[in-house]
Amino acid sequence: MLRAVFLKRPGQRDRIYVTRSDGTTTGWDFPSYGHGLPHDLCHLVVESELGLRHGFWGLVDQGAEIDLVDNQATLVRAGRRLVDEEGIDLSGLVEAETAVARLTSPDPEARLQRGMQEPHGIDASIRIHRRLEDLTRRWAALGDGESITLEF
Repeated sequence: MLRAVFLKRPGQRDRIYVTRSDGTTTGWDFPSYGHGLPHDLCHLVVESELGLRHGFWGLVDQGAEIDLVDNQATLVRAGRRLVDEEGIDLSGLVEAETAVARLTSPDPEARLQRGMQEPHGIDASIRIHRRLEDLTRRWAALGDGESITLEF
């Protein structure tokens, strides 16, 4: 099981510490979202709830690293961007990005409509929304150097 620790550092870049299911570790800094949830945390919740094992967090668990390439956070392996690797299937990542965009919309009615159209249905949409609301409250209450730990 992968474990991710999301560390809040107000006034500077927040950080993620990851222990993969094989025991290896990685981590990266990311721009602070203030009291808003980190994008990668939203990914973890959505991918976990929907059982998406080949999305962003699945790739990280399989050894992908996060590096800045042209000032963009990019998945890399052995110093090469994953998108440049021959034969790599990134359809799970595309599916995860699409699901996160749909299910984290700030408009509740749009989320509900999208949930009805999702293959996982409205129940999954409601579960994800409730979990993200709870995590948003927890994240907003964190002080400098405090964290939220999640598993995938």
